[in-house]
Amino acid sequence: MKRTVIFGGSFDPLHIGHENIIRNLADRFDEVIVVPTYVSPFKQAEKAASPELRLAMLRSANFPDNVIISDYEIGNSGCSYSINTVMNFASEDRKLYFAVGGEAVRTLDKWYQAEKLKRMCVFYAILRPGYDKRRDVENVEWADFCGDDISSSEVKAALGIGYGKSLVSPGVYKIIEENGLYDGYNFVGKAYERFGMKPQRIEHSFNATIEGIKLAKRYDANIKDVTVALLMHDIGKYVTVDMLKDMKIPVPDCGNLPEECRHAEYGAAICKYVYNLSDEIVNAVKYHTTCCPSMDKLTKIVALADFIEPGRKFDGVEKIREAAKNNLDEAVVMMLKSTIDYLRAQNKYVAPITIETYRKLGGKL
Repeated sequence: MKRTVIFGGSFDPLHIGHENIIRNLADRFDEVIVVPTYVSPFKQAEKAASPELRLAMLRSANFPDNVIISDYEIGNSGCSYSINTVMNFASEDRKLYFAVGGEAVRTLDKWYQAEKLKRMCVFYAILRPGYDKRRDVENVEWADFCGDDISSSEVKAALGIGYGKSLVSPGVYKIIEENGLYDGYNFVGKAYERFGMKPQRIEHSFNATIEGIKLAKRYDANIKDVTVALLMHDIGKYVTVDMLKDMKIPVPDCGNLPEECRHAEYGAAICKYVYNLSDEIVNAVKYHTTCCPSMDKLTKIVALADFIEPGRKFDGVEKIREAAKNNLDEAVVMMLKSTIDYLRAQNKYVAPITIETYRKLGGKL
């Protein structure tokens, strides 16, 4: 009897993380059936790859001979439940496994016809780095390898600023380029050139964006808004008042804000008057350094991601990163306290709005 594993996903786009999982599965199973889902173009907020192009991406990869690329769900042109896919590939000569992300294990009981699904296949759970939370669950086998810590949302952000080529295979990149796919963030790369963003600042912005996407998924925030806000959060870093005037951009009143915080105000003005971004994104950029008492989820995520991205190295950052995995507000309070304590220790100005925000969220000085 063949050990056969089904691996489904949108693969929009297919990236190196997907490819590594498929190759690992091919090393461990007799047969790997890769099943791209059907994605309606009417449900996309940005230009997405058609089912045909996503199939082409998968077929462009040089997978081992025991990997089968199936158009079963795409052919159904709609929502296809996992139970239907498993039933389609069930046969007497196959022992079926169904690959899932490790985080999905806790919700398997809520899947459509979950009990029947459990009888027909074994769930093969693959963890991501940093999420080693294995649990003893009936009919779940844990993979002896981890997936890469990368998502399609991150790849799309990277493509907008010229970082994406290293995250997809050459064949996939060619398909993306030839068909003008995933261009929703291309304006950001052009903005970086226009406003003189330096390479190290672009790298920081990208790292913060990756962190923000993870937080957005964890706390059910709008991923596209988080992505745009974080890619643009430092766009005012190298902008002067004279530059704003020359570009006919209204100069914001920065009051007593110290020089190192004014880029947030300048960036917000650029986002509003040059790129016509939403009020929510503008506010997230404006308050990513000082925060504000009325800050919404988006602003919290942007400020926090900027503060804890992997390039940040200071005492206490690991504790804040750990808190961010469980409680957004708690992590924001810890961030604000760290900021206030640091500024006071350096005899530097602390914006009253920062102290007010800290107290409103329950912090005590």
